[in-house]
Amino acid sequence: MRLLLAVAEPLVLTDGTLSASEVRDLVAAAWEESSGARVDACVLDPGADGFLRALADLATEEVVTVARDTRGRDVPATFRLGPSAPGGARTAYVEAAALRVTSSSAEDPAASARTDRGDLGARTSYGVGQVVAQAARLASRVVVATGGLGAYDAGAGLVAALAGQDDGPLTRGGAGLGEVGPADAAQVLVAREHLAGTELVGAVDSDLPLLGLHGTNGALADADPALAVLAQELERAHGHWAHEVSRALAQASAGAAPRSLLAGPTAPAARAAAGAAQAVRETSRALTTLPGAGAGGGLGFGLAALGARLLPGTAVVADVVGLDSRIVAADLAVVVVDSLDASAVHEGALPEVARRAAALGLPVVVLAREVLAGRREQAAAGVSGAYELGRDEPSARARVGRVARTWSGRAPSA
Repeated sequence: MRLLLAVAEPLVLTDGTLSASEVRDLVAAAWEESSGARVDACVLDPGADGFLRALADLATEEVVTVARDTRGRDVPATFRLGPSAPGGARTAYVEAAALRVTSSSAEDPAASARTDRGDLGARTSYGVGQVVAQAARLASRVVVATGGLGAYDAGAGLVAALAGQDDGPLTRGGAGLGEVGPADAAQVLVAREHLAGTELVGAVDSDLPLLGLHGTNGALADADPALAVLAQELERAHGHWAHEVSRALAQASAGAAPRSLLAGPTAPAARAAAGAAQAVRETSRALTTLPGAGAGGGLGFGLAALGARLLPGTAVVADVVGLDSRIVAADLAVVVVDSLDASAVHEGALPEVARRAAALGLPVVVLAREVLAGRREQAAAGVSGAYELGRDEPSARARVGRVARTWSGRAPSA
């Protein structure tokens, strides 16, 4: 029997939290010992702080640089380089979460929380742009994981760094974006020129759009009602920034487009103005409603404005680790999650594995610390069976053994 083991992280047990690699080793060893199966194990969860770790075995070259964190302080930052393709092309992997601010007030968590809320509108994605610029010098393709940054500047700082702007309204956080003008938004065009020849990909951690009740600021207010006023302020600022960026992009596109031979040499000024306004609206709608544009506090929007494709982060990791070929070679797929709930059913490693396994009729089994999703939800998600691991490591190891024997048909040893 050949088993594909895909692990999401972490697994929170009463006797300690196991990292994804530790979970992988525990489950693989227990399954092999109990069933004799050949286990092909991988980590498949690019959530905050997990993206680069998930790729560590495949993108082995780590590059250390210095960039600004979300409060503007210089800190060490790393990105990874994948192996060279036959033509010499390489892919660089950047994780935005590496630039997020960590709490600086361990003695007074309440004070730290108040500070965090107070400066959230001033945090910047500038450092992400600095790292992307460094990565683009070494690779022809740069993949940016958006999760866990904690800055709500809709990618303005990212744009400023890539355009070479060391200071200015784009570097001061999302709350001030309501004051930006056409010259500021035009930095998007400068940044795109600096990235010419580089394929940019956003590995997004959610499918949130930028604006609206279901956008990134709506999610912020839902997560913490104390931030509702700030979320409204950010919504207005992001809307203005998006409009200015869309106008800059639409004007650049119109300037590069050939003149219609059917319109004649001089179109009426009113018709031209109406057409330009419509182009701005269409560009703005396309960018702000794009699934993933709201990921990373709007970092997805900034990446999309720079010409990036936005892809689910788990799908990006799955492609890098060769999940499709691994599924073809397997007789059973096992996905390990901490909690099998509605979120795990619809987002992350489980639906990614289940979708690809379903195409080949491969059964999918879930191991979880706790199972909250009902049988109907499990079946709809393509799950053939779900098992709770228990609360501590010995219980988890024993349960893996029992499940392995169940699915291998091997009777327990005397």
